Amino acid sequence: MSEHVDPQEVMARLRAAAEPGAPPSAVDDLIAELHPADLAEIIDSLDPDERVAFFRRIPADLRAETLAEVGEGAWPALIEGVQDADVHELFGDLELDDAADILAELPSEDARQILERIEPEESREIAALMRYDEESAGGVMTTELVSVPEDLTADEAIVAVRNRGREVRDFYTVYVVDARQRLVGIVGLRELILAEGRSRVSDIMERDIVRVHPTEDQEQVARLIAKYNLISIPVVDESGRLLGRITHDDVIDIIEAETTEDLFRLSGVHEEEEAHASAAEIVRSRAPWLMITLGTSGLGALVVAQFESTIQQLAFIAVFMPVVAAMAGNSAIQATTVAVRRLALAGRPARPGRSLTREIAAGVVIGGIVGLLLGVCGGLWQDSARVGLVVGASMWLAIALGASWGAAFPLLLDRLGLDPAVSSSVFLTTMTDMLSFLLILGSATYFLVRLL
Repeated sequence: MSEHVDPQEVMARLRAAAEPGAPPSAVDDLIAELHPADLAEIIDSLDPDERVAFFRRIPADLRAETLAEVGEGAWPALIEGVQDADVHELFGDLELDDAADILAELPSEDARQILERIEPEESREIAALMRYDEESAGGVMTTELVSVPEDLTADEAIVAVRNRGREVRDFYTVYVVDARQRLVGIVGLRELILAEGRSRVSDIMERDIVRVHPTEDQEQVARLIAKYNLISIPVVDESGRLLGRITHDDVIDIIEAETTEDLFRLSGVHEEEEAHASAAEIVRSRAPWLMITLGTSGLGALVVAQFESTIQQLAFIAVFMPVVAAMAGNSAIQATTVAVRRLALAGRPARPGRSLTREIAAGVVIGGIVGLLLGVCGGLWQDSARVGLVVGASMWLAIALGASWGAAFPLLLDRLGLDPAVSSSVFLTTMTDMLSFLLILGSATYFLVRLL
């Protein structure tokens, strides 16, 4: 298989192979050379009506891995396009956690029929995984693992690992359990192989284990694996009984999914919107947020309307209004992005006041620099030091307050149990606009109109 390919290049080669006069097997030979991840990327780039036809041409031994890599929006159509006789083989090749994720996206009746057609033991394990929330540790774990009793010798444990390991893919850690299947330790393959044959597993295992419960949020799982540089992390129930494991490749998927979700929410776009969504789906996804933004933007317009006479007397002040608002909004978004990123990586900070103080201090300094520059330019343009002071001070305060609001609002939403990623999409923009207009128009009214 190829190491890495450009999907566009592959599609061009596929089209060339499908041209009249090309060998009939040229397309299939090219597909068979590709990595499942590359095949999945090609499927995601195709139109919905082309995906099924392409998926059917993928060799049977590559279909399961390809299906696991494809975007979840394509799963139902691809499964429906597979012949009933191939469903058993397809789901038999899938890892249990991937099979559970895929079946969860299908209509319940279709999922039930598929579960009835696969091996009873696998069917029970997949059904058990489907009961967990898809964004929890239980929803992303796999029950495929290698465990040994704690009272075995190293030689006995190696034999047990050899027998069990034939059924498990990609394992580097052996879990050690007691007679009640409670997790008591872990031992690496290297340590197990190099240990004296008569040594007890309980003597060579590591007892200080990072573990999670099945209800743990997947973001917290990703943080733990990243923090402790783990290859996998065990999942245990309330009594400590070993249920499954979450591997590093699952964490990569978690991080990608959470990052995409936060990015979409920051932009006011629903996270389920696909790259090839229809125009109607895009409208349904984005229109509600735009309607909310339209309504909240009216508050900014309402502020401006209160200073109509000031704008009539000082028409030049309208030039500075969008500049101050844009700079304040940008300052707020910068602070919000850092705050949301910090929450995503490290969770709720133990001392939120420290990070908030840093953002406020940075906003004051940056606001002073930008405000001084704008004040000098404005004063020279209007040949008035008072005008320069008004626009410069307004810019300074708007940037400082925008940074403060942008840093504080995600923390507030997190404290309230709400998603902090939505803070900049509507509320942040509205607040910075209102604040900026109020500062520059209010100060212009008082210092440039009433005191003249």
